[in-house]
Amino acid sequence: MIIRKRKKRRRRRAPLFPFVLVAILGLGALWGGRWVAHRRPLLDTGNLPSSYVSDNSALETEYARYYGKPIEEAIIRSRFREAADLASKRNYPGASTVLETLSKDAGLPVVYADLGIVYASLGDNTRAVEMFREALARDAAYAPIRGFLRSVPSIQPNTAEPFNREAEGNNEARTANLIALGAPVSGEVGAANDSVDYFRIVTPPAPRDLITIEVENHSINFSPRVRVYDSSLRLQGWGDKSAGAGESIKVAGGPAPNSALYVSVSPDNASAGLYVLTVKAKRAFDAYEPNDDIMSSRRVSTGEEVSANIMDSEDTDFFSFVSPRKGTATIEIRNSSTTLIPAVTTFNPDRRNMGFGPELRKPGVGLHHTIDVEKDQLYYIQVWSQAASAGAYTLRID
Repeated sequence: MIIRKRKKRRRRRAPLFPFVLVAILGLGALWGGRWVAHRRPLLDTGNLPSSYVSDNSALETEYARYYGKPIEEAIIRSRFREAADLASKRNYPGASTVLETLSKDAGLPVVYADLGIVYASLGDNTRAVEMFREALARDAAYAPIRGFLRSVPSIQPNTAEPFNREAEGNNEARTANLIALGAPVSGEVGAANDSVDYFRIVTPPAPRDLITIEVENHSINFSPRVRVYDSSLRLQGWGDKSAGAGESIKVAGGPAPNSALYVSVSPDNASAGLYVLTVKAKRAFDAYEPNDDIMSSRRVSTGEEVSANIMDSEDTDFFSFVSPRKGTATIEIRNSSTTLIPAVTTFNPDRRNMGFGPELRKPGVGLHHTIDVEKDQLYYIQVWSQAASAGAYTLRID
């Protein structure tokens, strides 16, 4: 008799994975709920100082206005947001550091206003006044600053205004008096230990414009000399000296928009004298600016009369048009000045150079040029000047 041993069946263990997964999901839901219930918002605007501007749209709007283009560097937006977040947490030292760095790439009223408010919150009214002056030199009626100053008795009225009278010592560029466009500033130079006066202005916002710098001489023996420097303190070529003692000076140039410009006033001899310095924007740009590169060209129609101008040797105008037919297009520049020597460069739809118009030798003459075109294609025209000339013109494409 054969006795068979019955094999014991092993019980199959239930898989752990579903239970582990459920546990993980449960813990995640628990912690997620607690995080949602207790999390702080990214920016608590209720904790920001009075008049502090945290809205990124203000930054975007001002950047486009003052620089003539949208913000291209994402770090500018992120720093502005970071500074607001730090200020909302009362980390004013951190916010001031971020805003100081940001001001080098975005010298805007909103940045300087926020920086001044942060310094005031730290009790550093001296630095606060300096930052408010930077903003008011760009926009004299800037509302956030005006509102903040009305609520802060520790900052005396008018102390944050750009200078309207020379303040010593401004004998070197780093201590230059910040002045506003269009505001006369009285000064005196040539006395003992006062051989030069430095002033700093903020150039007009985009588009690039011409400005005039005038030193009105108030002393019969004084022979003033004006030197102009860019933001890197490079000497510009449009300074001048007076024709003689008692004479005034007026010079003009076209600096980059929304940038620092330094002006020094000194005697051309050993004389001393009183003067009034005034820097003004000429609003010399035409209605199609800014169009100084092919990517910002202005679209015009065939048969349209385009009235524009070349302000100076640095200026150039780009236009574009769509050809209504296959064949040729005629480019005509009618000279509206006695000084301009116009020149033309054309570009195909791929923005490749197609060639130049006829070379002119005399100022005041017009230009006529023809190019081959394809129907419904976009072409570009660059109008510029020869021999550093400038003047108004009328463009027509047929």
